[in-house]
Amino acid sequence: MEEEEDRLSQLPDDILLLILDKIDIYEAVKTMSLVSHRWKNLWRSLPGLRFHFRPATTPFRIHLEDFSIHSSFVSHLLFHRDASSSVHDFHLSFDGPTPNPQYPCGVDREFLEECLLYALNHGLQSLRLHWPTYRKLRLPPAFLTCNTLRELEIRDLFCPVKLPGRLSLPNLKTLHLHTISLVFDHHHDPDPFSGLPQLEKLTLITFMCDGLVAINAPKLRFLEIEDDYLQVEEISAPLLTSFTYKSSDAWECAKVNLLVLEHVYLDIDEVFNKIRNNFVRMLHQLGNAATVSLTSNTLKILEREFGSFEQTPTPFPNMKCLKDFELRGGAFF
Repeated sequence: MEEEEDRLSQLPDDILLLILDKIDIYEAVKTMSLVSHRWKNLWRSLPGLRFHFRPATTPFRIHLEDFSIHSSFVSHLLFHRDASSSVHDFHLSFDGPTPNPQYPCGVDREFLEECLLYALNHGLQSLRLHWPTYRKLRLPPAFLTCNTLRELEIRDLFCPVKLPGRLSLPNLKTLHLHTISLVFDHHHDPDPFSGLPQLEKLTLITFMCDGLVAINAPKLRFLEIEDDYLQVEEISAPLLTSFTYKSSDAWECAKVNLLVLEHVYLDIDEVFNKIRNNFVRMLHQLGNAATVSLTSNTLKILEREFGSFEQTPTPFPNMKCLKDFELRGGAFF
């Protein structure tokens, strides 16, 4: 054992930090001092802080105390970190069952806001929040203009997120918003993504935002929308190659600029007669796609409203492959 410890002690700190970065942070803090004396305080310099809360309880037995214990651990770790060390990844993930919405459950917003501010002040690059809170989360003003942030994922917070102003994240490449309502301090921002010039991947799932929304992203390549209520007025993404759309209805988007679109995935449950024309226009707006994947529900709507593809001129003149996604991607003609 001593020989093994000596070998570990001979490794440079950079290598040891890479090893520790692969270990669950709860276990790393508890056990690293048992492996080698050099590891005892090395956790204070870890650049990746990924906290995964996995309560061994049912949705009806998760209490505030469960979150309080883990929140205290996070706060304690942040307080005792090396203040000069960067935080590249900051992830707070709740991996348990969905809390019962009838009972207050989650962490207080001040805890989340303090965590965000700490990470932002230490060179944050990747932020992921999946941590229930029962009060509206207000993002700190420093978040709006973070120059280092490259990845942002916020999902399943069970509460609105309030922005004190317009997003201006010059290096953000990936944005994932899931089950979230954006609330602006002053007024609705009709173009909330225009301040993200490097954005390449955008995912909007159950994304609620008052009023019409425009998506203007000059470098966007992957776009996914899964929502029944999002009102998109314009999509201008000249480099977009992959588009996924899941909803109970076709959109009513007035202006679409997708010049190099290659892959389209559509999952539409129903089309009401009053927006039949919107459905037709939507298909033509996506007409540049070479590979089209449709669910069985979408195919049934197409056949019911317009007849089979063999009998109707295709809205996809560049299509090389049509797939039924529920048949595991196999082309059926």
